[in-house]
Amino acid sequence: MSKILIIVESPTKIKTLKKFLGKNYSFESSIGHVRDLPAKKFGIDVENDFTPDYEILSGKEEVIKKIKAAAKEADEVYLSPDPDREGEAIAWHIASVLPKSTKFKRVTFNEFTKDAVQEALTHPRDINQNLVDAQQARRLLDRMVGYKISPMLHKKIPRKGQTGSLSAGRVQSVALKLVVDRERAIDAFNPVEYWNLGSYLKQKKSTLRFEANLHLVDGVKIEKEKIEGKKTYIIGNEKKATEVKAKLENAKYKIATVQKKEKKRSPSPPFITSTLQQEAARHFGFSATRTMQIAQSLYEGVELGNEGTEGLITYMRTDSVRASPEAIDHAREYISTKFGKKHLPEKPNAYTSKKSAQDAHEAIRPTNAQRSPDLIEKFLTSDQKRLYILIWQRFIASQMSNAIYDTISSDIETDNGLTLRATGSLLKFPGYLAVYKELQDSDEEQGEDAEKHLPDLKEGEPLDLVEAFATQSFTKPPARFTEASLIKELEKSGIGRPSTYTSIMQKIVSRAYTVKEKGAIKPTELGKIICQMLEENFPKIMDIKFTAQMEDDLDKIAETDFDWKAFLKEFWDEFYPTVALAEKEARVPRIKTDLICPDCGSPVEKVWAGDKYFLGCSKYPDCKYTAPIEDTTFNKEEFAEDFDWEQPCPICKGEMKVRKSRFGHFLGCAKYPECKGIVNLPRKGEAASEDLPKCPAIGCTGQIMKRRSRFGKIFYSCSTFPECNVIVNDISELDTKYNNYEKTAYEKPPKGAPRGRASLLKPSKELSAIIGEEGLSRGDATKKLWIYIKEKDLQDPKNKRTIVPDKLLAKVIGKEPIDMMKLASFLSKHLSR
Repeated sequence: MSKILIIVESPTKIKTLKKFLGKNYSFESSIGHVRDLPAKKFGIDVENDFTPDYEILSGKEEVIKKIKAAAKEADEVYLSPDPDREGEAIAWHIASVLPKSTKFKRVTFNEFTKDAVQEALTHPRDINQNLVDAQQARRLLDRMVGYKISPMLHKKIPRKGQTGSLSAGRVQSVALKLVVDRERAIDAFNPVEYWNLGSYLKQKKSTLRFEANLHLVDGVKIEKEKIEGKKTYIIGNEKKATEVKAKLENAKYKIATVQKKEKKRSPSPPFITSTLQQEAARHFGFSATRTMQIAQSLYEGVELGNEGTEGLITYMRTDSVRASPEAIDHAREYISTKFGKKHLPEKPNAYTSKKSAQDAHEAIRPTNAQRSPDLIEKFLTSDQKRLYILIWQRFIASQMSNAIYDTISSDIETDNGLTLRATGSLLKFPGYLAVYKELQDSDEEQGEDAEKHLPDLKEGEPLDLVEAFATQSFTKPPARFTEASLIKELEKSGIGRPSTYTSIMQKIVSRAYTVKEKGAIKPTELGKIICQMLEENFPKIMDIKFTAQMEDDLDKIAETDFDWKAFLKEFWDEFYPTVALAEKEARVPRIKTDLICPDCGSPVEKVWAGDKYFLGCSKYPDCKYTAPIEDTTFNKEEFAEDFDWEQPCPICKGEMKVRKSRFGHFLGCAKYPECKGIVNLPRKGEAASEDLPKCPAIGCTGQIMKRRSRFGKIFYSCSTFPECNVIVNDISELDTKYNNYEKTAYEKPPKGAPRGRASLLKPSKELSAIIGEEGLSRGDATKKLWIYIKEKDLQDPKNKRTIVPDKLLAKVIGKEPIDMMKLASFLSKHLSR
């Protein structure tokens, strides 16, 4: 029988495949990509039909050597990277480095179960060149944009004391634009006051009260603000609200109409990549990267005790909601047994993928619907368990009956022209909600299906007033994007594809272009500047519709014989002249303000320098007035009323200025950096520095100052620090800790020295072979071990959380790959005092 070599991307998959396949199969891993465009040059010959100059990736020489040797021993090679465009391109690159006489085919695994693997091996095929060309076109497009625009940004935007270059990307820049546009909308938003009015009512012989909200006044609908072309009734201030509330208090109420309906709510389809990332973010706060890493581990295989290693979910980069008939049958069988026939629809629920979906894969689903989470949870990490439950529940729910609500809506009229509306909803039959409920991005969306009870109301029935209410509200600006809502917006706009969402989110969140505040993505000033510069100089690159059209064109290349090099030429011929122009004319934008220069009376502008804006005169260089932005935003009223703002520097007795660090405002010496005297600003209710004692150190003339650490913790130290090292956590400790203490300068501990109670630990013989024999702290041992792991490239490229040991590391953690979170427990066994 012929010998077959199967080449996959990840070493973890080999372990799973070995369980299913016999001795006629051998295995190698490419550990991700083996070839790419060069790291330090453009790598595209635009004069020679856009020919890419691919080269072997650094560090992959040994991997390729092993693949070549294994291929020579095999009769045929099956190239089995992931079943998507990127995987097809990886297979094509691997094929290019195989010995010339090698026979090879492409085999893809949508799931790692015995039946699925054996079925896939019966359908070997040629590499799909259309898919390869689509991936090449995407890679070259991204190189063109990134390689040509990024150096221009780095040159035009100076960054004081910053390392790392600025970059722009074809899709990440549009994602940044969405974030910046949302922030602009928030900044431009003017809240409008409105009032919610209504009454709490009850039936004549009942004590149960219910809420009815004011709906119409003299037949005109109440709105929060005016709507062009529509007659509306606005209650926009307290005076008007009080007048209407008085009418409610003096009115007689009668039920005009009662409408009862049955409302059905259908289950959501099984997960695709984007919806899985969104739901994992809503339920668990997972980033897109974390979600895909966990999903990758569930796809590649998990050790299930006596069952061995098996993949628990299907391939997780997909935009198809289709599920195989066998999978649906298994789900329906489970539903019937567990929940009964009422929860099972007569026919399987069918879902339609969006037009742009690449329907080569199924939706993300469990490989065996009968394998409920409770049966395997002991084999899963905490993150794997949570994500598997989510995927399993969503798939089972997708094949269950609709949820049914009884809804009631009643209009209640008064004798003075007011109409109120009361609504209620009661879950009559849970259907799929017995298993799974989708979360929403906003409280308003989440509350739409909340149950609300109303009594049995009848038309013509009079009602008694319990009390009227009037509450003030203001319209709200659009919410900032979270990772979940940004992925949703990208998908809605047709930007990106299943394999790209994670990298898009990584780039805009991990760079200095955005920050996260309570889970929401907010652009930094640098992010706003880059966005504005790109909009002004590369309007097409930043055009959402243009980017979406390019994604459609890439799909066409994958699905047809659409000429990918002609596509690149058309883009390049229009793009390159704009690069040349931007290199000459692009400037960091200055922002106009309403301020007037105190020196010459000209308008003041916000000017960018060193990662932040400052205020500068628009007549520069004729007028050299400058001031920090904090001068216009600082509010003294937030601080202690008796604080001396004119006090001299505690070190040199010179003038002090309000300054701002990342930890807040403070008074700093105007002669900085020659003098580093500072005074912390006491908030209202806090003691000012003059209420604190002088420094107790003999020979020191300093003042004890109240300070905050970078973690917000209060401590007290000498104002002359670092000339004097007096420091306490509690002011009462001063006299005892520094009794008869000579003034001593602070000495910074040597780099790497253990601090506080940390003591040196001795590594075992096995660990010493990796990090050395010297005693060290646990933290330093961890750092050195990670340096080794990264230098030796021992992280699974498809799941960076998985560590694949080499011979030395195997003596510390064992021969099998482990999750990075388990590394600490192995380290503990090899460190002793």
